[in-house]
Amino acid sequence: MNIKSKRTLIINKKHYFIIFIVLIAVFCLQVHLKFLDFCEFLEQDSYELKINNNYSKTKNNKSYYVLALAYKDVLIYTTTKKEIKSNQISLKFAAKNKLNFYEYLQARFYLPSYALEELEEIKENAFVSYFIDQHENLTMKQFFGALFFAKSISKDLRDSVNYYGIAHLLAISGYHLGLIYSIFFFIFSIIYKYFQKRFFPYRSIHFDLGIIIFIILALYFYEIGLVASYFRSFIMAILGFYFIIRAIKILSFSHLFLAFFICIAINPSFLFNVGFFFSCLGVFYIFLFIYHFNANSLTKLICLELSTFFAMVAPVLYFFPLLSFQQLLGIILTPIFVIFYPLVLFLHIINLGDLLDKYLLIFLDFKMFAINFKLEFKYFFIYLILSFLSIFHRYLAIFVISLNLIFFIYLGFL
Repeated sequence: MNIKSKRTLIINKKHYFIIFIVLIAVFCLQVHLKFLDFCEFLEQDSYELKINNNYSKTKNNKSYYVLALAYKDVLIYTTTKKEIKSNQISLKFAAKNKLNFYEYLQARFYLPSYALEELEEIKENAFVSYFIDQHENLTMKQFFGALFFAKSISKDLRDSVNYYGIAHLLAISGYHLGLIYSIFFFIFSIIYKYFQKRFFPYRSIHFDLGIIIFIILALYFYEIGLVASYFRSFIMAILGFYFIIRAIKILSFSHLFLAFFICIAINPSFLFNVGFFFSCLGVFYIFLFIYHFNANSLTKLICLELSTFFAMVAPVLYFFPLLSFQQLLGIILTPIFVIFYPLVLFLHIINLGDLLDKYLLIFLDFKMFAINFKLEFKYFFIYLILSFLSIFHRYLAIFVISLNLIFFIYLGFL
């Protein structure tokens, strides 16, 4: 028995080593392909690009418009004094020779532009339009566009979401994937069980429906595009499904790290994607709690929610320096989202998507006292190191999570 266990351990290590080598090869290939895209981008004279986001900005008493333009899986920011009403333009970029490959690989950069001309607007497909056109208010169009199809949102809406600390709910990620999977599984299982009892009682409902639902999730991924947080969730879900079939432990750090490296190998730009970082880090803290404390009761599930929320405060503050007691409402709003998401999805399916718009607008307009609190990089880096070390020490994990209470204690003394 002991010999068999050792062999299994060695085989597992060999498998991981082979996977790691393959992922390095894929990563290098993808970087090379990115470089070819970069060269192709520089060689072009003019561009016809879709506008992902368009908003006005005022700086030093000067007003202008900021455009976020989609080029393949790259987002290019530029500015113009002219108001652009179409969602597609042609333009030329200046100072392209100053752009280096490292900046291009980050998939987000700024370039000055000239010779801007509006082109005929690109219409959304009928499926997306059916959902979005149910709303008259622009904020609600953006809110549900982001919630269902990962569309860009304005700075004002992003600020409103940050006040509640629920950006992770609006960005399509594991929460959404889990809910979508559960909804489809519930619906399909009713039909499946009827035929299973009569024709194929030997089949596994979880395996068969899992394959069907993953195909649907893949089609959804194709529709919304390469969203980093959803892609990470999708890869982890596929790995988890495979692990279940192979009777391998699902909730393990190796599962998360493997998904992380697969995503980076497929798209190296994810190394610089904040949404991808938050997505992975959030799952890490969930695994950290389960690893040390388990979550086999209602009380522990509540503690899991609290620990994950507070553990993410410092990382979020480093990138988005907004601190408010209003963010504590996110603790309550996250479990409510499990009900909210299927509800609004159903309302949109039956063409009543705007039913809650006036209440959501009131909800988003509400803002409590807040301050800008910029966390220095050295403290952020130390926090991450302590977080990873807390895998080996339960009390260190408690200490790391408790550190985030300091921010709200500080806010209370202002």
